Amino acid sequence: MSESQPSTLAALRRTDPVAGPSTEDFEYVCEYDDMVLDEFRSVEIGGREVCVVRTLAGVFAIGSKCPHQAANMCDGAIKGTMEPSERNEYHFAQEGEIVTCPWHGYEFSLRTGASVGGALKGRLGAYQIEVRDGAVYCSPRRVRPERPARAERPARKAGE
Repeated sequence: MSESQPSTLAALRRTDPVAGPSTEDFEYVCEYDDMVLDEFRSVEIGGREVCVVRTLAGVFAIGSKCPHQAANMCDGAIKGTMEPSERNEYHFAQEGEIVTCPWHGYEFSLRTGASVGGALKGRLGAYQIEVRDGAVYCSPRRVRPERPARAERPARKAGE
C-alpha cells in the first residue's frame, strides 16, 4: 500500500464519501468537560440547529425539531424505554439512548433518530459526533438511515 492510501479500515471510512464525512468536515461544538450529563446543548452546525447531549451511553447529536409537530427536541428528556416482553414481564433497556418529545412523548433513538417501535414514520436527523483531545465535534451531514430489507412479495398464481 502506498503512503497516500489509508492503511486501516478506520482511516478509509474517514476519507470515503460513501462511508461518511471526513474528520475535516466536523465542526467544533464545545469542550467535553463543559457538557452537563443528560442536558441538551443547542448549537448551529452547517446552518442547522442541532441538539447535542452527553449521556451515560455516549455523546449524541440529533435534529432539533420533532417530525410530528416540530417541538424543540432540546427540551426533551433523556431516558431508556421498555422493550417488548412476555406477559407480566418488563424489560427496561437503552438507558441514556432515548429522547422523548416534550409535547407528545414520542420516543426517538439518539443513535439513529428513528422513532422507537415505529410509532411515527418520520425520524429525527442523527449526526456523527467525535470527541478528540477533550473537545466535541459534530458533522454537519446527517447519518444515512439504514433501510430495512424489502419483504419478498408472494408469487402470483396463474389467472390472478
